[in-house]
Amino acid sequence: MRRTLSHRILLLTVAAAALVFTPAAAGTADPDVFSAGRNAAAWSVHARLPDARTPAAGPLIAAHRGASKYAPENTMAAFRLAETMGANFIELDVRATRDGRLIALHDETVDRTTNGKGRAGELTFGEIRRLDAGGWFSPAFRGERIPSLEEVLDRFGGGIGLILELKQPSAYPGIEQALARLLTERGLDRPERGRIIIQSFDTGSLRRVRELLPNMPIAVLVRPRQRVTSRDLAEYRKFADAVHLPGASARKPVIRRIQSCGLSVMVWNIHGERQARRLLRYGVDGILTDDPLLLGR
Repeated sequence: MRRTLSHRILLLTVAAAALVFTPAAAGTADPDVFSAGRNAAAWSVHARLPDARTPAAGPLIAAHRGASKYAPENTMAAFRLAETMGANFIELDVRATRDGRLIALHDETVDRTTNGKGRAGELTFGEIRRLDAGGWFSPAFRGERIPSLEEVLDRFGGGIGLILELKQPSAYPGIEQALARLLTERGLDRPERGRIIIQSFDTGSLRRVRELLPNMPIAVLVRPRQRVTSRDLAEYRKFADAVHLPGASARKPVIRRIQSCGLSVMVWNIHGERQARRLLRYGVDGILTDDPLLLGR
């Protein structure tokens, strides 16, 4: 059984590097997945995605930086593979280049995940696009590029859900306006057209997103060892629909307290099946994991 699973994963990984999958596999948007307006939770554990690969009950599974256990993070290969593996959402990081293009990149610099060097905000999109973003992970992915957010939205918008994380938005003045423009141009600013959640550690940035995109589901990211107080939750409710906790902070009383305030809870930094299943027993609404197959073995 283990050998068969490993073989299947290998085939999927190679396919993600070489093939372009059709958007039709992702299904169609369901207006019930998100409620319009911030006074109700923008997405609910009870409003499941209309996808035959998804069981009728259970948490939302978000592929952290794509299927980043099997393919280079924040690349189209990792995103396609997450879709193929049946994830409900793809989570990706958003930064801006020197010339104002939005890209999928986690780190402040391109050093770790490409063959180049330098801060994203000091490089043009053309310079970044020439970098190899796959070879560091495996020779099978050599030639993968850092994708623009436009590329991601055009390929996946309206199909599989997307969780867009604004990384250090204060370093990129105007990034919220640029994001709102890209979503609005594609009609993805309306919940019935696209299953998109905006998340960030920066609550000031999220408040600006709320003003620009009043119907967009918004999630506050909580840092490791950060204590979430009742006062914090009261503030979050003014502009957000969900709280995304780190795995180490996801204790049952904390989860229940957040949910009792009308906010959904997803948990990130989940690496093991045992941890994931414990969180399911605690009643989380979803998990973010590098391995979309974590609960399917």
